Amino acid sequence: MIIELVLLGLASTVRPTSLAAVSAFLSHASPRRLLLAYVVGGLAFTIAFGVLVVGAFHGIHVGAGSDRAKGIAGIAGGAVALLLGCAVLAGLVPRRVTRDAPAAGAWKARLDRRLTVPTAVIAGPLTHIPGLFYLIALNVIVAHEPRLPGGLVAVLIYNAVWFALPIAALATCIVNPDAAREAVVRVQRWTGQHSRALLLGASFTVGVVLVVRGALLVAGAAS
Repeated sequence: MIIELVLLGLASTVRPTSLAAVSAFLSHASPRRLLLAYVVGGLAFTIAFGVLVVGAFHGIHVGAGSDRAKGIAGIAGGAVALLLGCAVLAGLVPRRVTRDAPAAGAWKARLDRRLTVPTAVIAGPLTHIPGLFYLIALNVIVAHEPRLPGGLVAVLIYNAVWFALPIAALATCIVNPDAAREAVVRVQRWTGQHSRALLLGASFTVGVVLVVRGALLVAGAAS
């Protein structure tokens, strides 16, 4: 399960709106304080969301925990990821991809108007609304870890990977704010030029891994 969670977390790591927010905070006179508030606010929201989902499914007893359930969950999640990749290839979601850059610019302009700690705390959840990859990850977690102690650890692993860029920016900013600012600008520029390729690579890689591992688990449970 760890491999699946890391892949799904990496697929969600690069978000133009999140990069825009981090860039805005790094341009402020107190970047460390704002970045810390941003990371804490975002993680508190996404972890709470994940724990609620895992807890809800445990409460209704979905019969998770068996190899067959794990395999079916993996196949279902992988199929959804592959469908997303096919939709991007077919040109069914180009507008969403091409709007990422303007959306990021709008986020930065909005934050630049008033950068405060409360604003940073609110921006964390707003730039990390649970999306498709997080929902797939939670589906995998529920199938593998139906009880909260193990499920909580899995949720924490996913979110640590998901927030890797803001956390790395915060860690670098503590030592060298200028280096952190330059690195984020480079990442923004590169992701803006390769957003479609990144989405395709993430969707198909995650999809294939989940389907293959899920199929192996179902086959093993049937034998």
